[in-house]
Amino acid sequence: MSFDLPPLPDGWAFTPLESCAVPGSISYGVVQPGSPVVQGVPIIRVNNFRDMRLDLSDVVRIAPEVEAKYGRTRLSGGEVLLTLVGSVGQVAEVPRTCAGFNVARAVGVVKPANGIDAKWIAICLRSPLSQHLLGSRANTTVQTTINLKDVRALPIPIPPPAERLQIADFISALDDRIALLRETNATLEAIAQALFKSWFVDFDPVRAKQQGLAPAGMDDATAAMFPDSFEDSQRGSIPAGWSVKPIYEFAYVIYGAPFASSKFNGEGIGRPLIRIRDLRDEAPGVCTPEVHIKGYVVRAGDIVVGMDGEFRAYLWGGEEAWLNQRVCVFAPKQGVPAAFVRSTIEPLLAHVEATETATTVIHLGKNDIDRFRALVPHPEVLLAFSSVVDPVYARIVSNKQTARTLTTLRDTLLPRLISGQLRLPEDLAEMEEAA
Repeated sequence: MSFDLPPLPDGWAFTPLESCAVPGSISYGVVQPGSPVVQGVPIIRVNNFRDMRLDLSDVVRIAPEVEAKYGRTRLSGGEVLLTLVGSVGQVAEVPRTCAGFNVARAVGVVKPANGIDAKWIAICLRSPLSQHLLGSRANTTVQTTINLKDVRALPIPIPPPAERLQIADFISALDDRIALLRETNATLEAIAQALFKSWFVDFDPVRAKQQGLAPAGMDDATAAMFPDSFEDSQRGSIPAGWSVKPIYEFAYVIYGAPFASSKFNGEGIGRPLIRIRDLRDEAPGVCTPEVHIKGYVVRAGDIVVGMDGEFRAYLWGGEEAWLNQRVCVFAPKQGVPAAFVRSTIEPLLAHVEATETATTVIHLGKNDIDRFRALVPHPEVLLAFSSVVDPVYARIVSNKQTARTLTTLRDTLLPRLISGQLRLPEDLAEMEEAA
């Protein structure tokens, strides 16, 4: 199969992906997995791919007798995976901890040949060139699908071994740094959520004082802010003196403005604009420069919610951008920490999502938000909560911004490095300084 390929430096060459793999190893996984079983063999599906890595928090297990028929794609660790159906072109390396796993039909397995590192294959498959070539040959008649024939023929640039190792190590170092920032943020968010649950869901300080005990891990001044008894309310038993109020008592709800689809452009020219699709990756779209509208500008640290599909409260860490319709912001009022607003509305959003899903209409409306009721503690308790969680949220936002900068750097350098336009080690010092 012919490809229109860019020139490479002397000593470099393109070779088909199948030449970089163990002969006959490029294949797809289990076609008919059957019903999941609790003690079965884990299989990796398309939804387990996340940011060039595998997210194994939701892994399906299949019967061992079914998996036994697909020994060709049984994983040992060190393979490269590529999604072939649906959200095609996602890439991940298989860690050794996944030895014994298998993959679904929509996932392709590449077992690197001796002398070819999995990191290099993964980097090349992620490159704009490979993604373009895969996309240009994808079948989109029913569901986007890539044929294994095209995957095997995919041209992979092969530099000399030493240079190949330097490039792979450099890109991997950026990947690891980005992953570490995201893992740190997950830990920080868990810390903030755990404190919210302890104070405002389980009422641990109040229960401790009710039993004549000092609240664990809390100084006397903070403990004194909590009551030592409960009272009845429309939500059941709550701390004495606290109240159940509409969401508007502690947060402003700001709705996005309508932007005509004809005003969007793909050149990155104009003002950033947040749509629902942009929330997860914090990558705003762009509207044309001539668009002028009085709307809300989302800033880092805002709590942003999509109003169609999956209802989630995102702590925005992207660049400043206009807010498009069907997206809204829950802006904390004076004295209310953003972490309190976010953790308060998340179960309310989940309830709406569960209700709407049951009726097949996935839509969050103003009428739903008008019915939101939340427990509001004394202002001094919110102030104490703020003193703990505000620095945590600030760190999360800072880490998101750093990760985005490193991601941009990596994605800018990757195609230049694997095409030989940018050479190592001559430019390594400059790039390490930038990283």
